[in-house]
Parts: sequence; C-alpha cells; structure tokens
Amino acid sequence: MRLPVQLNYRERIAVCSALLVVGILIVAEWAVFPVIRYRKSLDQAILTKALELEEIQGLQKAHALLKQNAEGIRSRLALREKDFTLFSYLDRSAGNTGVKEHIAYMKPSGSDLQSSAFKVFQVEMKFQSISLHQLSAFLYGVETADSLVRVKKASIAKTGQSAEGIDVILWVETIAP
Repeated sequence: MRLPVQLNYRERIAVCSALLVVGILIVAEWAVFPVIRYRKSLDQAILTKALELEEIQGLQKAHALLKQNAEGIRSRLALREKDFTLFSYLDRSAGNTGVKEHIAYMKPSGSDLQSSAFKVFQVEMKFQSISLHQLSAFLYGVETADSLVRVKKASIAKTGQSAEGIDVILWVETIAP
C-alpha cells in the first residue's frame, strides 16, 4: 500500500515524532493530569478536614469549659439562700456598709436569658453625695460576696454640694434559676 504523499526519511521521522508528541500529550491530558489534579484535591481536602477537626476540638474544649462553669454556677446558686432577692441583698449590703442613707432610689428589673434556664435580675441604684471611700466599701462588699452578684455598669459624677461627695448610678445584676 502506498501513501498518497511520498515522504522522504527525514519527513517520516518528523511526522512520527509529531504523532508521538501528540499521542503523549493526549495520554497526559486524559490519564496523567486528572490523576495529578485528583491528588491535589485530595491533599486540599485532607488539609481542610484537619483544620475543621482542630476547630471542632477547640469548640469541644470550650463547650466542656462552659459546661463546667455552668455546673459551678448551679452549685453556687444552690448554696445561696432560698429566698434570695437582689433588691433585699443590695439593701442589706448598703445597711452593712453604712451607705443606706445615701440611696436616692433602687429600680429592680428582670429578664430571661435566651436559650437558657437562667434569669437575669438587675437593680439600678442611685447614690447621692456619697464619698469615694463609702462607695468602694459598698462595691467591695457586693463584689466579693459569694452570691453571684456583679456590678454591670457604673456612672459616677461629682456633685456640687460637697468637695468629696459624688453621685453614682450602679447597675447591679445577678442570675437565678
């Protein structure tokens, strides 16, 4: 059988080389490169899953810590008096530290925590013409007691009546089951 075109030896070598290169490129494109891309995607997936695993383990530790803290709070709440109210606690603390006569008003409020079994109770207190020493004694008594009471916010302004008197508004809160 004769080819329609007559090629000399060098041309035949060039055509065969070209066909060989095209064949190698076809095999590489359909067999080798997909395998390489698949391995890269697997490596990337492994790296992604490893990062996700680290994040999950971190979240698991954080969850365990939060759960432990919640149990600690529950046990501390169980030790608190059964008839505990924040309003009466603050009134009693003010009497113990000698600042009760400086209280202008006390406004209680309460709200439920979202997706929690606890309620937050808050009291807004205003002290008028109180000394800094009296305020610090009251705050120390409130914050150091083991009754899960904390001062959320405070607003302090100097009063014009006396040189060392200040007006203070405190937002004190606690939680209860």
